[in-house]
Parts: sequence; C-alpha cells; structure tokens
Amino acid sequence: MGRVGLLGRIMLLLLGALSLLVLATVALDDWQRRQEHLPSGSRFPRVDQAASIMTLLRDADPAERPAILKAVSGETLRAEIADAPPDETGLIPEPRLEARLRRLTGGPVRAFTDSALLLRGINPSTVANADQRGPFGRLATATYPLPDGRTLVITAVAHHRSLMPWLFGQPLSLWVAVLGAVVAALVLVGTRHELAPLRRLTDAVSRFDGRAPERVSAPRGAPEILRLAEAIQGMQERISGLMAERSLLIGAISHDLKTYLTRLRLRAEGVAEPRLRERLVADLDSMTDLLETSLVFARGTAVEAARSPVDLADLVAVEVAEHAAQGANIDMTGEDVRDATVAGDALALRRVIANLIGNAVKFGQSSVAVSVRRTGAACQIVAEDDGPGIPEAERAAIFSPYYRVERSRNRRTGGTGLGLAISRQIAEAHGGTVVAETGSQGGARFTVTLPALT
Repeated sequence: MGRVGLLGRIMLLLLGALSLLVLATVALDDWQRRQEHLPSGSRFPRVDQAASIMTLLRDADPAERPAILKAVSGETLRAEIADAPPDETGLIPEPRLEARLRRLTGGPVRAFTDSALLLRGINPSTVANADQRGPFGRLATATYPLPDGRTLVITAVAHHRSLMPWLFGQPLSLWVAVLGAVVAALVLVGTRHELAPLRRLTDAVSRFDGRAPERVSAPRGAPEILRLAEAIQGMQERISGLMAERSLLIGAISHDLKTYLTRLRLRAEGVAEPRLRERLVADLDSMTDLLETSLVFARGTAVEAARSPVDLADLVAVEVAEHAAQGANIDMTGEDVRDATVAGDALALRRVIANLIGNAVKFGQSSVAVSVRRTGAACQIVAEDDGPGIPEAERAAIFSPYYRVERSRNRRTGGTGLGLAISRQIAEAHGGTVVAETGSQGGARFTVTLPALT
C-alpha cells in the first residue's frame, strides 16, 4: 500500500466493498436456492410439461385443439399437430426420457435429443453405447399419436426468441457483479477527473525553486483542492519574499564586512615587524576566503535560473590542465566524449568540478584519476584518488555544511567544510546528485551525475 497512489487506494477500497457485496449476494442466492427444493416439483420439468400437453390434447375435442396448441406453446416448448411423424434425421433417440413419457401418458411416445442438447461430457459418436442411469441429453423432440391418426409433435425451443426471460432468470449475484463493475468504471473515470487538478498542483510545487512562485491555482476541482492551491500559492509567495529579503541582507552584510576587512588589511600592512605583518595578512586573507565561501553557500550557490548548454568534458579538461600545470599527477579520460552536454550554469558547474578535483589532489598520495562519460540519459564526472578515503559511516555527513573528515582546524588540510556542501547544492539545483564511494585504489571516489541535454 505504500506505493499505491490515491486513485489506486480509492479503487482498492471500492473493489473490496463490491467484492464483499458480491460474496454476500452469492451466499444469499445459494441459500435461497437450497430452500426452494425443486420449485417445478420435478427433475424433468420439460418432460413432465410435454406429457401433460400430450394427455390434454389426447382427451380434448378436436375443435378445441387449435386453442390448446396456442395456449401451451411458449418460450420453452412448441406444440403442433402434423399429419405424419416428423423426419428423424439428425435426432438422437433418448430411451430414458421416452420411458418417462410413456409412463406418464400411457401411450407409444417417441423422445429424441440432439447433439446441441447433450449433457456435458457426452460424445455424440458414442451416445448409442452410453451406459448411465439417467438421460444423456435434454428433450429436443417428442411425438405422440393422437386417436384420430394424426401426430402431436412437441419441440423444445433451444434459444429464446427474447432475451428478457434469460436475462431476468440469472442469479442475483451476477447482476450485483455487473452493476459493481459498471459503478467501479464510473468511479474510476470520475476520480481521475477530480484528481487531475491535484496532479497539476503537485507538478507546480515540484518545479518551485524558491525564486519566482509557480502558478498553482486550479481553475476547476473540489473546494478542498482549490483552497489547497490558494494556500500553496500564498506560501510560495512568502518563501520567495523571504528569499529575496535574505539575499538583500546577505549582500549588505557582505559589503560591510568586506569594507572592514579591507581596512584591517591596509592597517596590517603598515605593521613594522615583518613576521607579525605576514601573520596578520594571512589571517585576514583566510577570513576573506571563509566569508566568500560562506556567502556563496548562503546565497544558494548563486545558480542562475537561465540555463545554457555546457560541455562537461571541456570544463573538466580545463580544470585538470590547471592542476597539472601546478605539478599535480592527474590523468583524465573521456575528454573526447562529445555528447556529455548538460543544461546548466557553467560557472556553478565549474565550481563543483574544481571542488572535487581540488579535494582529490589535496588528499591523494601520488595520483588522481578524473573521467567524463555519458551513461544513458545522464552524464557523469568521476574524480578518484589514492588517499586515505572516507569512512563509510561519514559518507553522508561530509555533504553537511562545515563538516570535515579531517578534524583539525587547519585551513590548509581541513578546508572550510563548505566545498562539498556547495557542490551538492549546485548538483541538486541542476537535477543531479553527488555521491562518495571507495575508489579502486582504496581512496575516495566522488561521482557527479547530471541529466544529459537531449
């Protein structure tokens, strides 16, 4: 049930209720049939009816026979008087039914069945050798010689001329099942129509990224869905307002802090003692770098809403070349992949690549391997080193802000603790992911997966 949607749950409840109703109706119908105990009074209602017709016409005045024939002919049996016995071609003698008719009428009755009225499991080719106590077929035709030399022919009607008796003769449980199926189909169509605004509302909320509010008002739908759409619309507007206010506040704080840091740097450079001056300048540079990194994270990584095609192989190749020029032992594969293109912000994606390759170079012991590949509808960037790796218990935590596997507060070895958090923010803003694993050389392997541009 955890993966079944609202429509599926409604249908399951409806079908469950209808199933219980059908079972109850079947049980009631079966109980009613057991209480009736052969309502016709005989196991052979057609045979007994035919015998009664024969006896009635045998004893009736010849002038009354046409009226009697019209009265006794119906949906199941048809009676007529012929000058000669009918052709028996295609008919199968039924001695057991014949014996019953002779016993009831006391006359030389002939009874026949045909291949269409044979009981289930009886083969027409072996019916003459059939050995069973009861009849092997239902009554198809019976003939009876009348006192005036003419022949009474009674024929069973195999198919009703009208469907109404057959339809209304079906058990109540069948009608309940048919009615339930019709009701379930109508409920399915109506429920899908009513849930359409909710699906559109879900899509609009999924697209909301905190910037411009998505239009989520439903023009049609239940009052509850309309009120929900209005509430979500208002919530998005409030979130967008708060995000805009936060950006303004961060911008103001950034401007003021940078002003004070610039003043402090100028004053530090005026310190006469060289060693103290270098330490002050280094601390101020570290503070400036930490401030810039924190502001980037607080601004939501500054990913632009407008997206353009970005060739990941080119971005990775440029970053690898820069680290190789600085003396890093780094290898790249996949630089010639032509379809590793995504829709995104090139500057933001460059920051992700720089963070991952920079970490691999910093913590790798001798070599770093970087690759770019296209896998189905996704593009992947893999950065792998041969360093100490990341413990499995910490692989999810390293993407949290200010979390560092290296516990020291040394900026040179531990960093600010925001690089991976920013990388994850940028990847998720592009609809992708960043995961940490153990590499083939025992070190860390980071894999960035982004949806490819189709």
